[in-house]
Amino acid sequence: MIKVSEDQYPIIKQFISTAPTFVYSILDQIIEGTVYMDTVAYQTLLFHTKSGIYYVYGDASKTSIDHQLVYCFQQAIKQKKRFTLFSYSEQWNIKIEQLLNDQLRKLERYTFTFDETIYNHQEKRGERHYEVKSITDHLINNSLEFDQTYYEEYWDATSNFLENGFGFCLVHKEQIISEAVSIFKSNEYAEIDIMTDSNFRGQGLASSIAETFIDHCLANQLTPCWDCDISNTASIHLGTKLGFTTPQKYAIYTKR
Repeated sequence: MIKVSEDQYPIIKQFISTAPTFVYSILDQIIEGTVYMDTVAYQTLLFHTKSGIYYVYGDASKTSIDHQLVYCFQQAIKQKKRFTLFSYSEQWNIKIEQLLNDQLRKLERYTFTFDETIYNHQEKRGERHYEVKSITDHLINNSLEFDQTYYEEYWDATSNFLENGFGFCLVHKEQIISEAVSIFKSNEYAEIDIMTDSNFRGQGLASSIAETFIDHCLANQLTPCWDCDISNTASIHLGTKLGFTTPQKYAIYTKR
């Protein structure tokens, strides 16, 4: 495999047809990552974030990626680091399972397409009974779910998130009760991650804070992205209501 230089990232970005949001984050150099390719024709690509999240793209019949993929997995085992591999095709699923045999755990997820027309016609939550705030360093320190460790894992550093990402929360008596943050963001996309305090569920807070997130995306020419496990019926229901349609199944592989 050939390590791709950053000056080629704009070319690859135009070349790929579909990918997880974190791939575009790498290509826009918002988060730290590495891209490998088989040849200058970009037939096969491997994307790798600093935190250990991978995505394989292109022609799965090519063998040039095999060694690099196995090497990355072995290094993750050796260094006791994260290994999370995204695959959007059955051909890649077969190859991954052949290469790494029974060393992986497979999880199936959905990625959705955002339909702004559906979103604009849905009934909004209207009046909010809790204060809406943009995520700040202070709020991160008081978050139940999206704390400093979270941003260091997905954004390399909290400071990078505060500079290049965004998020919102609902606050009740100085307590964060619901949050929606960009787990990944590129120049065109923002993937949403939501948390609601278990003591405040059932009030429509997730829907309310998600609308704030989506409205921010639309105001800033960003396409909101929604992914979830195929078994997460609550997330599927909420996403559908918010205009996320045509779920496409993909696989994630992690270390056993």
